[in-house]
Amino acid sequence: MEDGIEPIVIIGAGPAGLACAWRLAELGFSPLLLEKHTFPRDKVCGDALSGKVVALLRKLGGTALVEDLLRQPFALPVEALDFIDKGGRRVRLHFPPKQGLPQGFVAPRYAWDAWLVRHLPSAVRLRTGSTVTHLQREGTLWRITLSEGPPILTRFVVGADGVASRVAPWVWRYHRLERPPVYPAVRGYAPEPPPAALELHFRPPYLPGYQWTFPTATPGVNIGIGLPDWAAKRQKLSLRQHLQAQYPTLTQIKGHGIPVSLRYRPITGPACALVGDAAALTDPFTGEGIGNALLSGIRLAEALARVPEKDWAAADWEALYSRPLYRELAHELRLTRWLHYVARSNTAVRTLIGLLAKYPSLSAPLLRWYGAT
Repeated sequence: MEDGIEPIVIIGAGPAGLACAWRLAELGFSPLLLEKHTFPRDKVCGDALSGKVVALLRKLGGTALVEDLLRQPFALPVEALDFIDKGGRRVRLHFPPKQGLPQGFVAPRYAWDAWLVRHLPSAVRLRTGSTVTHLQREGTLWRITLSEGPPILTRFVVGADGVASRVAPWVWRYHRLERPPVYPAVRGYAPEPPPAALELHFRPPYLPGYQWTFPTATPGVNIGIGLPDWAAKRQKLSLRQHLQAQYPTLTQIKGHGIPVSLRYRPITGPACALVGDAAALTDPFTGEGIGNALLSGIRLAEALARVPEKDWAAADWEALYSRPLYRELAHELRLTRWLHYVARSNTAVRTLIGLLAKYPSLSAPLLRWYGAT
């Protein structure tokens, strides 16, 4: 700090905020990372970590970090993902270990996030129990007011605070944009026999969403439903009641909003930027957001390192961060947005799964999307 001013403050210590702070530390910064909860804390999630997530973990902490994850009792390696239609027909994407390490895991967020925190570089200053109550632009600085303690002045704010972000409204207003679409999802745990793979069930009444059934490291399954709010209203579907009726033994039922990426959106403002769910970067087809959360945090950190601190207030962060990130994600997002559109129709879903079952080579783009290459 210089004159009591923090260079960079990251709000939110989920995967996006942790990745941003981690990469900044590697690049010579000592960012302040604010988290309103203390670890471990739960997050509503399917708990699946894709091949893309594993590859980005390796980028942050090397092979040793993935090897350490493999040793954790809460982490279950997985080698396949099944797409299943209404009639029970399935297509399996295989992603066997690569260089002796899994290309996928299931790990509950309360344990996985806390594990990632334990591995943060020492230069990251994590402050838990810090709830941001107000954010104000003052000249070339940001004033962050907390529920307890004195306010913080900073030159750059990173919004890594998820779907209910306090930074995101600043960005949307700056660009005169409406809030991005947020899809409801509900998740619970049940002592059911675990499937042999990650299962995504694409069938009515969830379309263009789906039901997931994922195995867990402890005996049982993670089961949930996610779909657009307009589809839930059209079906007059209460996700909690529907899930509970199907699985009477389900516990820990919680709901959450998923901000999905349906088109390009600017995700920066004056000396501020969004990452992860705050930036609405979640895959609209599967609702997977951890991979893009990690990637966006890393790319923002690298963009910050390319600009002298004295120039941050005037820098064009759209050119430095937003547009390059979307270019990197372009192929993946085109595919998943198209699949999301196709999944509106049960007939189209059955046709697509039938084609993939008949011609396995067509699954190659899906494997690249998953991160298993």
